[in-house]
Amino acid sequence: MPPVTRNKHFLFLIADELTDCIHSAMLILFDIDMTLLSSNHIGVTCLRDAGRLLFAPDFTIEGIVFGGGIDPNILRDMLTLNKVEPTKTNVDALRSSYHQMLIEIANDRAVAEALPGAHDLVNATATHHSQPTLGLLTGNYQETGTIKVVSAGFDPSLFTINAWGDCSPHAEPKRSHLPPVAIERYQAVKNTTLDPQSVIVIGDTIHDISCAKENGCRSLAVATGHDDFGTLVRAGADLVVDDLTQTGELIEWMMKT
Repeated sequence: MPPVTRNKHFLFLIADELTDCIHSAMLILFDIDMTLLSSNHIGVTCLRDAGRLLFAPDFTIEGIVFGGGIDPNILRDMLTLNKVEPTKTNVDALRSSYHQMLIEIANDRAVAEALPGAHDLVNATATHHSQPTLGLLTGNYQETGTIKVVSAGFDPSLFTINAWGDCSPHAEPKRSHLPPVAIERYQAVKNTTLDPQSVIVIGDTIHDISCAKENGCRSLAVATGHDDFGTLVRAGADLVVDDLTQTGELIEWMMKT
């Protein structure tokens, strides 16, 4: 019988394939408010106070729905509610004043605190052997969202693919426009395609779930915020949990493809 020879080229191909399997393409997108952290209404209060500073002492936010919304729409709704023309100039002024107020408070004290399990889950996904890419999908503007993330003790450099509240390319922005933005950015950075089923949107509202479903992504809903457990289940999340403390179980579910 002739001796068995090893084809080194073949072995290298197998090794490459195994590496590709281990480092599979995956994008995990975290919402910020009431998913990763709570700002204890500091951000909302800053928005109201910015309106009072700029437009009227009785500027109100009563009736404005913040949970699951995106800042460009929220600011326009606030202006409209207070009978202020929602022009770009007025929206930009409100945005800038809100930012400055949040900076001033953050320079004095924390404006946000991490929710239970959030740090452990972010760190576990960031260091997982399959090397998923982490990002933020949020209604926040970048400048104010980043202040909250840093204040709650998260390393913003861990989130490399982000879709912020003003990233919609459409004239009438919606949260559902944001997953395609994140996917496009991922594909541009990684120079590869990404199956939407390999994208996980983690959030606390029915709007996080619907924006995932509309774009063929998976959703992990956490009942630490604006919508309760039953509401999130009925909205059709792929997985609903009370909080993010069960790190091992969540990692196991997320890494299933």
